Amino acid sequence: MLEHFRQNLGYRLLAIFLAIIFWMYVTGEQNPTGQTIVRVPLETVNLREGLVIADRPTEVQVRVEGRKADINNLLARDVYAYADLRNATVGINTIPVSARIVDGLNVNIVHVNPSEVNIRVEKIEQKQLPVTVTVIGDPAVGYKAMEPVIKPSQILVSGPANILKKIQRVYVKAKIDQATSNYIAQLPITFSNREEDKAHQWLTVNPDTVEVFIPVVQDMPSKVLPVRPNLVGQPAKGFRINRITLQPQVVSVFAPYEKLADLDYINSGPINIDGAKKNVIVDTNLEIPMGVQMSNFPRARVVIEIVPE
Repeated sequence: MLEHFRQNLGYRLLAIFLAIIFWMYVTGEQNPTGQTIVRVPLETVNLREGLVIADRPTEVQVRVEGRKADINNLLARDVYAYADLRNATVGINTIPVSARIVDGLNVNIVHVNPSEVNIRVEKIEQKQLPVTVTVIGDPAVGYKAMEPVIKPSQILVSGPANILKKIQRVYVKAKIDQATSNYIAQLPITFSNREEDKAHQWLTVNPDTVEVFIPVVQDMPSKVLPVRPNLVGQPAKGFRINRITLQPQVVSVFAPYEKLADLDYINSGPINIDGAKKNVIVDTNLEIPMGVQMSNFPRARVVIEIVPE
């Protein structure tokens, strides 16, 4: 068998070589190689705590090479480009861009453009800012909108110092067009500056929504009334009420003249102080008589100071 194999060995090897060449040629003709450029988002990794990115490119171009069948099926999400910020310092950093292909794809990276990017890094700062309301539209005929109430009225914004300085106004948009009743909604925060959309990208807002209450009342006579706490029970033996604080202390109400004439105060909801030995703090609804409208949020905070006799 060995002697038989050695006969015409050169021809046998040449046949194998030609078969390989032919297979490579046919494969190449059916699925040739090619290149393409993919635009992919630029990610950042390993940024140290206490630092924040103030400015960076959003995407890069990656030139890849492979069989045309693989190239044609390649998606932007199949290519991952990133800048490693483990050694970044405050200021502008020139960082190399790295890229890789997701596992399972037979595609090679030829070039990344740009190969380096400038990324501005700053320390995180915080700023407390007041929130205002931009009212859009008008109530229906015969109604009017009163002063908006915002909860909370201020928010905490964290981000790069240079972007915080550019914030001119923090506001929410409330649409009350043709409203015939009170408007209440949880609204997202918006920033007003020359680079509104870009600025928001680098900022952290807490909270990112606020509750807005806009009283919408009929155009009727008004009257300012005190708020009276509706106490139920008595403090424990040996204790007494020292002081009661209300917020708000007075409210504006709207109603026909004949109904206003009978109103001397607005009650809070029932507040149980029976057996109390320490201060009682309650957020309670106000008891609004039928046919009466208010210009305030219909709730009050009542603080009842209980002390030993």
